[in-house]
Amino acid sequence: MKEKQPLITVYIPTHNRAALVKRAIMSVINQTYGNIEIIVVDDGSSDDTAQVLNALASTYANLKVLSHIEPKGACAARNLAIANAKGLFVTGLDDDDEFLPHRIKDFVHIFKTAD
Repeated sequence: MKEKQPLITVYIPTHNRAALVKRAIMSVINQTYGNIEIIVVDDGSSDDTAQVLNALASTYANLKVLSHIEPKGACAARNLAIANAKGLFVTGLDDDDEFLPHRIKDFVHIFKTAD
């Protein structure tokens, strides 16, 4: 019997990074590990970040978008995401960065072999 993969939450705070945040999200969507919740917090963006995020959220069921009306800073955005995380493990990704395809699989494997 195959062991069920624990849910991993990846949070991504963003502010006015419509051109970059999609790449970050897609690097999580394209992980070799399957059970991932993605929480993106739009920290009061004034560009088209909200539209980009809403389009992606309508396509990917594991993507949840939260937002601040007014910018509160990256720490507040991270805290909002973490407060809403449902994963056994929680890890973050900046909106101008990306994960390699095996990042989450390696993350879980290292934890399981650490004890």
